[in-house]
Amino acid sequence: MKTYLEECTLLDEQRSLIVRGIQEGKKEYQSIKALLPEFTTNTYAPRLQYDAVNSHVERMILSNPHTQMKVFKKKAGFHPYIVIQDTIRNILILVSKLPKNKYIYNPSGYRGDFASSNFDRLLDAGAPKEDLMGDTIYQPSLFQGPDNHPFGIVISYDRDSDVIYEGALRPDQEEWIYKEDITDSIIDNTKGIIPLNNYRASDIEPRLKTPKEDSDIVVKLKNSPST
Repeated sequence: MKTYLEECTLLDEQRSLIVRGIQEGKKEYQSIKALLPEFTTNTYAPRLQYDAVNSHVERMILSNPHTQMKVFKKKAGFHPYIVIQDTIRNILILVSKLPKNKYIYNPSGYRGDFASSNFDRLLDAGAPKEDLMGDTIYQPSLFQGPDNHPFGIVISYDRDSDVIYEGALRPDQEEWIYKEDITDSIIDNTKGIIPLNNYRASDIEPRLKTPKEDSDIVVKLKNSPST
């Protein structure tokens, strides 16, 4: 993998936690499904698996705060989804289904938002324009630092098979910048852990005293001099 890409891909432990969450979510889905009767139309099945996977991924992230990742619940129309954020590097991770026999997603508004800054981040990391764009016409934006230009990653899993991919879409969503099979990425060591005290100033919420009203301010006066 190119050096400029390595700066924006998941760390080993982050990747491992997400893969474990997906696998455990699918396992719980199978356990629940085995207890349910057969219905003529099983419309609940894909939604139930999706909900189980999202719940287990969220649980994995929240149980490992040292990785400096947060989970946000979002909606695109009537479609709920979760977003994971690497708060140190400002990387956004979307966990989404993609059939094994399908190479890439159909373009969508919310996935487009995730990919919109990907070229800008990689160009800032030293990626040659020709490596990223080829003959594609792209007008880079005025780069204002990683805090204002998140890098978007998509973790794709198949409903029936065990395969899991990590990738990043081009802003036009017509091709992957990279896509790798991470199915066997579960680790037992602590490689890639970010220290717990590795905060940026913007991550710390200032605690300010509640301002007092003028009427609440007591003015202490000296005693009047004796006459």
